[in-house]
Amino acid sequence: MGIIKKFLNLFKSGKQDEEEARLRAQKERYDNFLKALTDGDIDIRWNAVRSVGDLGEPFIEPLIQGLKDEYWIIRRGSADTLGKIGIAAVAPLTKALAEPGEDIRQETIRALQLIGEPSVNPLILALKNPHPGIRRGAAQALGCMGEARAVPILMDALKDADPWVRHEAAVALGRIGDPRAVNVLIETLNDAKEHVRMAAMATLCSLSEASIDPLIHALIDANEDVSRRAALALVTIGEPSVEPLIKALSDQNIGIRKGAAEVLGQIGNTRAIPPMVQALDDPERSVRIEVTKALAALGVPAIAPLMQVFREGDVRVRSGAMEALWMLGQPATTPLIMVLKDDQSDVRKRAALLLGEIGDQKAVDHLTTMLTDENISVRREAFEALEMIKKRNAP
Repeated sequence: MGIIKKFLNLFKSGKQDEEEARLRAQKERYDNFLKALTDGDIDIRWNAVRSVGDLGEPFIEPLIQGLKDEYWIIRRGSADTLGKIGIAAVAPLTKALAEPGEDIRQETIRALQLIGEPSVNPLILALKNPHPGIRRGAAQALGCMGEARAVPILMDALKDADPWVRHEAAVALGRIGDPRAVNVLIETLNDAKEHVRMAAMATLCSLSEASIDPLIHALIDANEDVSRRAALALVTIGEPSVEPLIKALSDQNIGIRKGAAEVLGQIGNTRAIPPMVQALDDPERSVRIEVTKALAALGVPAIAPLMQVFREGDVRVRSGAMEALWMLGQPATTPLIMVLKDDQSDVRKRAALLLGEIGDQKAVDHLTTMLTDENISVRREAFEALEMIKKRNAP
């Protein structure tokens, strides 16, 4: 038994010596690494940060310090190595999000992205951290990771006290692309800070189809700034907005019909022309005014449909068409000259009136021939038109 006991003591002593030797070697490597990271030239530091990924936790704090290095390559190498270390680095990296400097934050986020899934819940919790820098970085990281589980808390972060947290939350929601955020993003169009409002608008535009109907309803928001920015977002979305906006021209709400007409005019898609011409018959005057302006904004492609209702439409539609043609100006001169020979005296008279209002000298000879028109009202209107053109073009 004595021999066995003696053997066991020697075995334990050998194991202990091995452990002590391992710890001494680790400490020596740690000290050498720390010295290389702080005192070495760029090549030595680069080799140091790349060589310790398999040694784990003892090297986390020096690598965190490496994220602050003046050289990008050292910051990037530190981030990559921290990413290899994994879950043990998450808490220190989350804390490092508080560091000032976008360059440090970007590499910290890169490391958290490389770690992946183990970072998600700590980052979600970090959105409630007292430090605004950590909240901001957490929002940015979750957005970069495209983490849908973070959407509800990112929506809450749109009301954070810190404007840069709100900004990063809006950007993150755009990167994740979850339509659940649309309504709260529309509310954010009224944020006190312009960079937050612009981030919210950019995200709404990136969500495209999911944003369109809520944005159309936001055209009548009680807050004028929200309605104006909703209109701008729809214009920015562009083509996908056209059909829903055309449909909105028939909405029961007057404000939505007005807003839809205005936005369609700004988008400039010619598909909107026929339904807009029909909307010249809207029972609400304020809607007709917006439709008229929008048709004029659509330019030359709107002239032919406008000329048709100018000749054939009822009084209300005709009046809107005339105003739109007047707003279009000189491009409408030639089509109006062509109808000076129309069989209907009312059409000739209205054409003469409009040509006078437009004031294009190209119409003078044609109007002069109308001074002998069989209809006295046409002759009178032609004379008035010539006088208007003369005055408008006088030196």
